[in-house]
Amino acid sequence: MMRYGNIILLIIVAVVMYFLNPRFLSLGNIVNLSRQIVPTGFLAMGAMFVIISGGIDLSAGFGVSLTAVLMGVVYLSTGNLWVALLVALGVGFLMGLANGLIITRLGLYPFITTLATMSIFQGLTYVFSFGRLAWVRHPFMQFLGGGTILGIPSAFLLIVVFYLLCHVLLNWTRLGTYCIAIGGSESSAVLAGINVRRSKLMLYVLSGICTGLSAIILISRLQMTAPTIGGSSIMMDGIAATILGGTSLMGGKGSVGGTFVGVIIIILIGNILNLLNIDPNFRDVFKGALIIAILFFDRAVNARSYKERA
Repeated sequence: MMRYGNIILLIIVAVVMYFLNPRFLSLGNIVNLSRQIVPTGFLAMGAMFVIISGGIDLSAGFGVSLTAVLMGVVYLSTGNLWVALLVALGVGFLMGLANGLIITRLGLYPFITTLATMSIFQGLTYVFSFGRLAWVRHPFMQFLGGGTILGIPSAFLLIVVFYLLCHVLLNWTRLGTYCIAIGGSESSAVLAGINVRRSKLMLYVLSGICTGLSAIILISRLQMTAPTIGGSSIMMDGIAATILGGTSLMGGKGSVGGTFVGVIIIILIGNILNLLNIDPNFRDVFKGALIIAILFFDRAVNARSYKERA
């Protein structure tokens, strides 16, 4: 169950969806699901690196909202999509940098820090948007959000390439090795000569860039920006997908492939709730209960780590 539990759960969810609606396995539905995976997938990947290192980023959901709004403002002001895209990535970089600097330089707890920056990002979203919508219509965004390459959605191909790069980063680079070492035991990582502050800072910056990419994909699908893009819902989905994928909240353990499976499970569960016509308010209740169940499972699987750090 520790090794293959998420894959077993994915199969169970897929079978349930097929019996609820046989058209679940139709080509059109599979293409639609592959597009839905992408925004949450980027956010989950950023969350994975941070959680493996023993941290948490609660600000990512509203970071998506702020990034989307600022990208829309720049696009309307300049009419240049490429400048707007660079701004979106730059905003994500700066948000991750801010979180990382506060946590590593001031020594504050990641949970409290990112909870505070979440509130800041939420407020700034409405400050810059004035509560208005902004249309971002451009051929490239239409291709990114709805185009295909050899019948495969372009956004899905983008995230596959990104996950492959992250797999290399986690398993075959110093930063990935340091990330796992810091999450396993930060004191041991310090004794081993690892620059813990710099490594953590880089991981939060990576999480911020993933936030920017998630915002870009959401805008490409909607062809517009709004202060309601992102928020706590996509943040919860990203973290839940990461834990479902086998990443331990105690740090030191996680995989890119497992996170990808976790993202698919979360999106499929959302589709089940839609198929059953569950009231949107109760969907949030269900997701909250699901996260509690995931946390309980994580504690059961990693009981020894919890006991050692108690």
